[in-house]
Amino acid sequence: MSHLTLLWFRDDLRVTDHEALTAACRDGPVVALWIREQRDVNGLGPRPLGGATRWWAHRSLSVLEDELGRLGIPLLLAAGRAAEVLPAVADGLQVTAVRWSRRYAPASRALDRELKEQLSAQGLEVHSHPGFLLAEPQRVLNGSGEHYKVFTPFWRAVVQEPVGEVLPAPAPQEEWTADLQDRCAALAQAGVVVGLEALGLLDTPDTPPWWRDTLARHWEPGCVEAARRLEEMGAGVDGYAQSRDIPGDELSTSRMSPRLRFGEVSPRQLVQAAREDGDLTEADREAWLRQVYWREFSWSLRYHVEDLEREPMRRQFRHFPYEPDEQSLHAWQRGLTGVPMVDAGMRQLWQSGWVHNRVRLVVGSFLTKNLLQPWWDGEQWFWDTLVDADEANNPVSWQWVAGCGADAAPYFRVFNPQTQRERFDPDGVYVRRWVPEALEPLTGYPEPIVDLKESRRHALDAYAALKDS
Repeated sequence: MSHLTLLWFRDDLRVTDHEALTAACRDGPVVALWIREQRDVNGLGPRPLGGATRWWAHRSLSVLEDELGRLGIPLLLAAGRAAEVLPAVADGLQVTAVRWSRRYAPASRALDRELKEQLSAQGLEVHSHPGFLLAEPQRVLNGSGEHYKVFTPFWRAVVQEPVGEVLPAPAPQEEWTADLQDRCAALAQAGVVVGLEALGLLDTPDTPPWWRDTLARHWEPGCVEAARRLEEMGAGVDGYAQSRDIPGDELSTSRMSPRLRFGEVSPRQLVQAAREDGDLTEADREAWLRQVYWREFSWSLRYHVEDLEREPMRRQFRHFPYEPDEQSLHAWQRGLTGVPMVDAGMRQLWQSGWVHNRVRLVVGSFLTKNLLQPWWDGEQWFWDTLVDADEANNPVSWQWVAGCGADAAPYFRVFNPQTQRERFDPDGVYVRRWVPEALEPLTGYPEPIVDLKESRRHALDAYAALKDS
């Protein structure tokens, strides 16, 4: 076997429009690998998956294994530090090349640089490929050579750029040789690679055991379902400019966010589908594409800004006088605040692993402003409970709603949950689904834990004190 490539899958769990996979298959035989990564002693590597994303990854990997099997490509699975696992697998398989799709968070980029140097020193070819984003963050800079800090100029700079053609899935490979099968078996026998269940993605203390059934009632992970949903995507985009803010309308969004987060579908596929759909109005197409490019903007910020999940981009907010309170945080997490629109959103999140974008703004504003709880507590809760939580969108969006991020909503913009409910759920469809007792008398639904008007004034006073300090 003169040329054997190890293809390291990360957040790109698909076989169509996969540049690294396409390039690897052109060279000859391929073996695939996915690692449940731990950060190394220096904190390098991706942020460990939250509970909901671990569930999704488990299901998506099962589908990917089948799809790769149809292409004649074995998928090996491992858990540990990539700096230990990847060289061990490469050595055990006697590969000649390693390929992967690029990552953009600073800690992951630093790890990938070290791995590239280490593997190259061992005499291996090492190649990284685009595919996770439409626009490489290091290349999208303003006239001063700096990254964009406001979305609209970023959008204008990138939206007209060509995204290229969608790549088909590669042709199936020849059957594995007996020698390659023996090498894979030896890695399994040595405990370097394991089966899917042994990864422990479902068996961790912060993953409720009933999520296996509850989330499965709402989602079917995997690149096969992603491709099917892509074909039907018009149902979630037609009328999007008007319907995207209506949380009670289940067809108002495409629900593609977790599929994009795990790379079951590429951003190029989404853009191409929207641009080629002749039934869409220009208003619907632009409104939907702006959401795709907000993800690009978030990843541009993630690329350029360190410690985004803890440090506010507007540095003066390091000293914001939050008032941490475990009872308030718990009431918010469980949808027990006595504010129907907030409770509906938080219960939708807890039961389905997802919450409508308009409602994300409402619950985020309520936590950080009406309750004066630290935004990073909300960000961590979303990280653990959202099936689409990623290292860029999650902290960037939380910083935006908390008023401390790039292009942030002005701090004095406090989303009034009652007004939002009257405007976007006037018939109570959304609230009735998730908090039915809020609309029925004598049900014991709690009184609001804060007065909306008074808590807004208190938040604005805290902001004024920050500005004067």
